[in-house]
Amino acid sequence: MNEILNSCIRAAIAGGEKIANYIPERAETKDDQYVGHHAIVTPADYMSQEAILNAIRKGNAFFMTEEHVKDEDFARRLIRKDNLETMLDQGGYIIDELDGSSSFNIGHYEWSTSVGYVENLEHKAGAVFAPKIDKGLLFYASLGEGSFLEINGGGKKIEVAQRKLKDSYLIFGVDCFLTKYLFHNRHLHELSDLCRTTNSNGSCALPLGLVASGKADALIQPLVCPWDWAGGKLIVEEAGGKVIFYEMEGDNIKRVDRLEVRHYHPDKRMVGFVAAHEDLAENIFEKLGK
Repeated sequence: MNEILNSCIRAAIAGGEKIANYIPERAETKDDQYVGHHAIVTPADYMSQEAILNAIRKGNAFFMTEEHVKDEDFARRLIRKDNLETMLDQGGYIIDELDGSSSFNIGHYEWSTSVGYVENLEHKAGAVFAPKIDKGLLFYASLGEGSFLEINGGGKKIEVAQRKLKDSYLIFGVDCFLTKYLFHNRHLHELSDLCRTTNSNGSCALPLGLVASGKADALIQPLVCPWDWAGGKLIVEEAGGKVIFYEMEGDNIKRVDRLEVRHYHPDKRMVGFVAAHEDLAENIFEKLGK
């Protein structure tokens, strides 16, 4: 296991373990321009973020994270909208310190921490940790070395399932039932008729791990930020799956065959995606495209 992957794993676990037994006290709404009051932040977000950053403190790697950073050492290495080109010639960690804050804040188990490492827009490693599932569910992958799942102290290589749409278990993104997602809600009904089961999940990174391990067949995700998927993208791909990204203008969906710097914008939800084994991903995307 290479050092970059080790760093991603250590950091994701550090963040998750830091807040696994935290009792929520309060939550503040972010008044997010995309989902409004549905987006929240809690003290646990900052506790996890601090633990993650401390776990990758060694070296001078750049990083991108969801919440504000006060530590001057990290602040000078933060990837922001005004230095986004850094991702073309530097390696950097993309961090989600608490993916599924609403689930976490209500005491539900569907939340995760995730860390991905990207260099010249190539995803090199990623880890997703869900502390409240089976005493700690850890997914991880390194470029060219496959994807793995550790559960209850044991680890194994994982692969995406090869089920057809009619036999599949589909997960729709965390907030896709909002009225602003009429496009996705419409297709939810169509796809629910065609597949076996549909569900939703409080975290984006966690279902990417579930897809990679065959515990779910596909994730259909509306527009999200890079930290939502950076830790899990490679895990799906190294497990033999495919992640088809897309942009949206109104109800017009446009496939993204190659990610560009702009798709990693930290202040904008630039892309959504479908993650599954290749045939199923293409089948679902074709239906979305119609």
